[in-house]
Amino acid sequence: MKITGPFIIYTYDGTIDGLFTVVFRAFQSRSAPREILSLRLGTQIPIGDITAVESCPEEAGRVRRGIIERSDERNLRLLQVAHLSESKQTDMLLWKYLKKLFAMPYGEYYRNMLDEDVYDLVQTARRVKKEVHRFHGFVRFQRTRDNMYVAAIDPDNDIVRLLAPHFKSRFPDRHWLIYDVRRKCGVFFDTQSVREVELEGNAFELDTGYIGQKARALDEDYYRKLWQTYYDSVNIQERKNSRQMRSFMPGRYWKYLPEKSKK
Repeated sequence: MKITGPFIIYTYDGTIDGLFTVVFRAFQSRSAPREILSLRLGTQIPIGDITAVESCPEEAGRVRRGIIERSDERNLRLLQVAHLSESKQTDMLLWKYLKKLFAMPYGEYYRNMLDEDVYDLVQTARRVKKEVHRFHGFVRFQRTRDNMYVAAIDPDNDIVRLLAPHFKSRFPDRHWLIYDVRRKCGVFFDTQSVREVELEGNAFELDTGYIGQKARALDEDYYRKLWQTYYDSVNIQERKNSRQMRSFMPGRYWKYLPEKSKK
């Protein structure tokens, strides 16, 4: 199907279903987006012809099925992961990619790494996956007085849901919560299942990621200081290599690592 005009600005709720609904409406009305803006990112809405799109599971489902028919389920997962990057350019990248995917003959487009949009999409998904892998080692849990383990994170990408399978496997017998303080959402595991949660108020100190003093286990401060002492003792100053350290542990993640805090 050819998409002519007019070129308009679409806004949506920031979910993958919302984006797929935008794609469906753009094809249905043959109105190509000039911009696609996620309301979740708090982007300033410019002046112009704006169409606000509400997420429609049925329409999003039709786009999903179309993606699988034109490629495969693995490619659909790649799109879903890339969308979590929350870059302002990602939504339009996904639109350009899907426009080509649906325009090309079956099975010929999505494997073409020489295409700029295919390459950019794959690289975007890789950056998201790389941050997920990093946070497998960067999450630091604190024990609460009711024996639950909680951790605050502040990732660049919306990855908190992607962390759940790893920690569910690693700590299958514990109640734990990993909370994204920037996006105000988290995943909670009760030893049976994982569910998404939103906390009221400021449950964590924004500068350190610590939970409130009254909620901490009585020995939590002791173990945090013990961990800091251990880290200092194995950190040989004469062999310190800050550049290499930052390559493995970027400085933007340090504020929620107890070994980098002296509070």
